[in-house]
Amino acid sequence: MTIAGGCQCGAVRYRFQGPIAPAYACHCGECKKQSASAFSMAVPMRYSQLTVQGDAASFETVAHSGKAKHNYFCGQCGTRLWHSPTNTPDAIALKVGTLDNPSGIAPSGHLWVSKKQPGFQLDPASEQHQTQPDDLVRWRADLVRMA
Repeated sequence: MTIAGGCQCGAVRYRFQGPIAPAYACHCGECKKQSASAFSMAVPMRYSQLTVQGDAASFETVAHSGKAKHNYFCGQCGTRLWHSPTNTPDAIALKVGTLDNPSGIAPSGHLWVSKKQPGFQLDPASEQHQTQPDDLVRWRADLVRMA
């Protein structure tokens, strides 16, 4: 199964072969800002799985955890596409909203629930972390293995 997506203006497009790993939602302040919403949903994967057309721009930020990460976006329309920790550039978190068909993708876990926007009810059966797992890179890698 080929899965495709890209930015709003179409200048950056990507595709990869499925299956897709379980998605997670992050409720931290940075994810709220980058998504301009109450949270951000992402799917962990390897950058090497993507075939990318167009050039994604990037900038570095510091996450709530205190660790730096690279953020990739379309330089024309600004759509955030994926991010990666600086110490593992092949491990990325692909933004679910950039998929051409995100229907049926629900978060299996929630990070930074302590910063969740009031009024949102989370599925009690989902995995929930008040901040984030101690080893976030390993936690994401475990999700990728579940695909």
